[in-house]
Amino acid sequence: MSKLRQKAKGNIKAKIISILAALALWLYVLAVVDPDEKKVIVDIPITINKMNQLENEGFVVYPKADFKTDITLEGKLSELQKLTRDNIDIYGEIINPVEGSNVVILRTNISNRVSRELKDSSIVVNLEKRTKKQVDVKVNLNGSLKDEIIKTTTNYKKVTVSGAASLVDKVDYVGLDLDTDKIDKDSYFEKEVQAKAYDNKGNVLDLDINVKKITVSGEFRQTKSLPLKIDYSGGLYDLDSYALSPEKIVVAGSGETLKNIEYIKTKKLTDNDLNQLLNKKVEIVLPEGIKLKNENTEILLIKK
Repeated sequence: MSKLRQKAKGNIKAKIISILAALALWLYVLAVVDPDEKKVIVDIPITINKMNQLENEGFVVYPKADFKTDITLEGKLSELQKLTRDNIDIYGEIINPVEGSNVVILRTNISNRVSRELKDSSIVVNLEKRTKKQVDVKVNLNGSLKDEIIKTTTNYKKVTVSGAASLVDKVDYVGLDLDTDKIDKDSYFEKEVQAKAYDNKGNVLDLDINVKKITVSGEFRQTKSLPLKIDYSGGLYDLDSYALSPEKIVVAGSGETLKNIEYIKTKKLTDNDLNQLLNKKVEIVLPEGIKLKNENTEILLIKK
């Protein structure tokens, strides 16, 4: 047993010595040898400096782009190990900006201890004049319940959009996309909706809007079952001998309007009408804003 223990101790000592030797060799390479290496880092974002100054001069970058480039680094291994995509800055500035193409010379924040070569020594940035205009606000109803909403209003009728002149020229309206399936089906509702600029083909445009969110108020259509009444202006017939089939109909409209309606009348019938329309379809008079829930409903004049 003592020999086995001595052997195990010898193995542990050998492993420790090997690890220490490897570490010492690595430290020697870094501190003494430190070989020259080459490193390529790709897709580094490019920053355009002094963008606020450009905006103050009435310019905007369009079309927008995520400018990126690659960089090749050469130098001592110890120096290259310090450099990553996260701590390398590649930047440039637009000097004497003009509408159209502007050449931007690229620079880096890398020290002179490392040789560097940018894949792109410069980029071209397109500028347009920034303009604005006022447009109408519209509600775009979506979802399976969109036909059940009878009216909507917004707390803004018009808003101002701004951005690249070529985009502003295309703006038709600012839309509020309202998903009716995500609204509680109460009588009335209010919902805050993100505003988006649209062209006349329904495409969303990347523009600034002076009001980011707009409140949409609306009302779901309500229904009510109401009795039917004959509106008779003659005197030859006993109205109690006549009836309508069906006796009741279901109408739809705003809750405010429906609560004040107790019945629905036919159009005014004369003695001649009562004689000619027996067992035939008669017309009814629906108040403004009210319609039949089932528009195919037929109402007949019958004898009791």
